[in-house]
Amino acid sequence: MKLKLWLRNLSVSGPHVAVRTRLPWTVRTALSLIVLGLAAAGLVLVYHYARSSSFPGADQLVSELQQTRDQLSQMTAERGRLAAEAVQAENQLKVERATQLQIAAQMRLLEEDNARLKGDLAFFESLLPAQGAQRGVVIRSFKLQPDTDDGRMRYRLLVQQSGRPDRDFVGSVDLRVTLQKDGSSSMIQLPDPAIADAGPTPLAFRHYQRVEGTFALPSGATVRSIQVTITSGGETRAQQTFAM
Repeated sequence: MKLKLWLRNLSVSGPHVAVRTRLPWTVRTALSLIVLGLAAAGLVLVYHYARSSSFPGADQLVSELQQTRDQLSQMTAERGRLAAEAVQAENQLKVERATQLQIAAQMRLLEEDNARLKGDLAFFESLLPAQGAQRGVVIRSFKLQPDTDDGRMRYRLLVQQSGRPDRDFVGSVDLRVTLQKDGSSSMIQLPDPAIADAGPTPLAFRHYQRVEGTFALPSGATVRSIQVTITSGGETRAQQTFAM
């Protein structure tokens, strides 16, 4: 058997033998490190290429983001400034409104004072001697105006003894108020026992006396005229009709 195997190995049909050269381990290690380095470099290049391909202009995006942040900061500061100005303007408007209200109140007071002064002026002018050397009791002035919104009217009357009176005048005042309502006339007589607070009060004065009072005006009625009569001792001393 050994002889047959030996003869087979010597023949042409014998198995081929491959001769390989074995490299030292240091060379194999160096080659492995080179291959790994090249692979790592390739991976780095692929990563940077992929990053630059996926995010083009990354530096520009960062710059635009910073600009957006700066603009947002500026807009926030501007909004705060405008809000402060709005609050200041609102406060100024409140001050101006309060000032306007104060001015309106002062104007009303001035108008009231002006009306009072005019009334006082008319009153003192009425104390001057009557024209034509008129003697006795005279009706110096009469006014009628609304007193409240519920239809009440207020009247004011000034009665004077002209000249140099040496005694007090004692008497009374009668008012005859003519009304117009729905085309018909009616009349109110004052004083009226049924309207105790309407007046007028009795007269008792040396130089002058002011008389005033209020009466209710029927709904829908208007005053056409008022006749004022002053009597003393059952005699009429003065009489005058005032058209309204």
